Amino acid sequence: MRNGENALDVIDRVKAKVKEIEPGFPAGVKLVPIYDRSELIYNTIGTVKGTIIQVVVTVVLIILVFLWHFPSAAIPIVTMPVAVLLAFIPFRMMGISANIMSLAGVAIAFSELVDASIVVVEQTHILLELWEKIRA
Repeated sequence: MRNGENALDVIDRVKAKVKEIEPGFPAGVKLVPIYDRSELIYNTIGTVKGTIIQVVVTVVLIILVFLWHFPSAAIPIVTMPVAVLLAFIPFRMMGISANIMSLAGVAIAFSELVDASIVVVEQTHILLELWEKIRA
């Protein structure tokens, strides 16, 4: 595999090539893979997906519990998927696949955006309370 290649694509191409040349093997000869990284890659992807779902559900519940006001909680909750989508659009356009480093960077930026949106919502509530006091 060349540097920077997608490991799953390379593995799939190798498996396809092996199936293509298998009929030409002498009788009794069988190619037995010793090390197949595809299972490890699929397990890792599954673990990451599961963890992301758990984190998103936990963050949404915490936001709802602490803000206790659904319209206000909707702002940081909507910020999460929009931020991730906006992060991956340039990746897709430039042909960059998601790897551990890019996912870690998105996770850090993701948490900062959610934190910032919660601070904005909190400050908005404080200003609205002050406005209500002044008006009354």
